[in-house]
Amino acid sequence: MLKSVAVISTALLTSGASLIGVDQRGQDPITVAAWNIAHLAGEPGQGCVPRDAAGYQIVADTIDAVGADVWLLQEIENEAALARVFDPEEWTFHVEARADTGPGPECRGRDDGSRLQMQRTAIVVRNDIEHSRGPDLAALDVDGRGRLRHGVTVTIEVDGDVLDLLSVHLKSGCFFGDTRDACTTLFRQVPVLEAWIDERSEAGRAVLVGGDFNRRLEGAGDAVWRDLADGDPAALGIAGEGIGPECDPRYRQFIDFLVMNEDASASVDPGSFNETTYGDGARPSDHCPISVVIGR
Repeated sequence: MLKSVAVISTALLTSGASLIGVDQRGQDPITVAAWNIAHLAGEPGQGCVPRDAAGYQIVADTIDAVGADVWLLQEIENEAALARVFDPEEWTFHVEARADTGPGPECRGRDDGSRLQMQRTAIVVRNDIEHSRGPDLAALDVDGRGRLRHGVTVTIEVDGDVLDLLSVHLKSGCFFGDTRDACTTLFRQVPVLEAWIDERSEAGRAVLVGGDFNRRLEGAGDAVWRDLADGDPAALGIAGEGIGPECDPRYRQFIDFLVMNEDASASVDPGSFNETTYGDGARPSDHCPISVVIGR
């Protein structure tokens, strides 16, 4: 573990929750984490957060520090980027299938000609965890121009029970309220996400959606959360609700979340929500990983 990585809360296992996630190692709990790694490029020196070997190692060390079994990731260029921080012999990669749109605009705050690379969502699963990939939630690209990120879906299958996982990265720029230009797009994405959750909840499936919502869902009376968590057909909850972030003192509310329906919540240790921060050391991303433990 890097000395710069500080875990601010410890995942403590408790008993009494019904088990949905079981891997091939037996009745072991699994840890599910979400992290926007910030412009993880496939080649060194590329993108808006250009990394050298040491930079990739800091990301890999943070992954080791969290110790998750399943990762819901954002801002991933491609599988080559994942292979720089996850050992392909130990992990299975599921990267959003959205077509490459080529280099984007010049990176803000840089004057070296760096350009935005593809920012895809992804899910990474340890090889010994039985799972299957589902279709990408391409309907999140409500503009239909290939610029808005799709969701990546994976199902963990356990003795007839299932946990459906979705990694999302919603439209940025509408963190609160409804008057900014980006809000029009974000508010069109919300019913797409809600329909995906509702369909699975009505079928009695456990659902966990994780990633960068680009929205302060825990703000008082937030309109996006009100629509998502309307209780029809199932109530939704936020892992670690009420626990403020410690990642960056500038931000007092999360925009990254692990959102669960009731069936998933029943198998999540309520004391296991964890944010992994970077202390005074190097910051591999402007987001910090969040995680929960699923199991008994």
